[in-house]
Amino acid sequence: MTETAAPAATSRHVAGLIGPARIRCRTALKTAHLCWSEARPSVQLVFVLRFAVGAVSTGQLPQSPGRTVLGLASWWCAVACAYLLNGVTDVQEDRANGSQRPIARGDLPVRTAAVVTALLAGAALALGALAGGGVLGWAAGFLLLGWAYSARPIQAKRSSLRCAVVVFGLGATSYAAGISAAGNSWTGTGAVFGCVMSAWMALVGSVVKDLGDADGDAAGGRRTVAVVHGLGAARALAMGSAALVGAAGTVAAALWAPLALAGTLPVAAGAVWVIVRVLRDGRRQHAERRQRRGAYRAFMVTQYAANLSILGALAVL
Repeated sequence: MTETAAPAATSRHVAGLIGPARIRCRTALKTAHLCWSEARPSVQLVFVLRFAVGAVSTGQLPQSPGRTVLGLASWWCAVACAYLLNGVTDVQEDRANGSQRPIARGDLPVRTAAVVTALLAGAALALGALAGGGVLGWAAGFLLLGWAYSARPIQAKRSSLRCAVVVFGLGATSYAAGISAAGNSWTGTGAVFGCVMSAWMALVGSVVKDLGDADGDAAGGRRTVAVVHGLGAARALAMGSAALVGAAGTVAAALWAPLALAGTLPVAAGAVWVIVRVLRDGRRQHAERRQRRGAYRAFMVTQYAANLSILGALAVL
């Protein structure tokens, strides 16, 4: 072999190794992106906001910023795990409802998503243990609630009542985990606002999300209010719940935690918006799914507005 042939052979060998490595890297990145998309980025972000609100609601700086960051990372993993699991278990309903999420449209294999779900659960627990301060316990509780929501034997998603109970827990543990990660004590502001927003999720969100998905939910065997009692009853419940949480949350904040008004007033305004959208969407029964989900979008925007508003108020103080 000549002197020039040896380097050429080496170059071809290296190129032969790099090519498959690049393909594997691209495949891994694509899978990660599909899993992130399946786990609903907008929902992931609002859960991160809940954790952040809990961390600053004590009115004191975190005792250990590094521990708070680890806790936040743990919480993101737990949330992504719970909602990816939901996608894994919701294939029939999502396809019946015309969902365009990756699993429903066939871009993300269910088995691959299930493996990533397990990895995320492990990461959430490991990071929670590193964060300390009780974060591990809250993360474990959140993961159990996520399992109870989507998987057998409980499958809370199949019943409006069970769904409301579990969803309240998902919200409450998020605010509590933030407080634990900061290493400080509960305050009236954190307790009142956390309860109001958890009730907004449980009593309003768990109902309005079903208004545009009743057909697919029925096909999947769910027994929600919209499926069992009809869309009219579900709309009435959604409007009544929105009015109740909006009014009661504002009164509770005014009486026991005035600073929480920075977050509960947007909820009161959002309640009016949800009611208007429920009425408007009710006249669009035969419209596309996206057009029938205006009330759910109003619910989600209200969550963002409320959490960001109180986060800003608490940060200023």
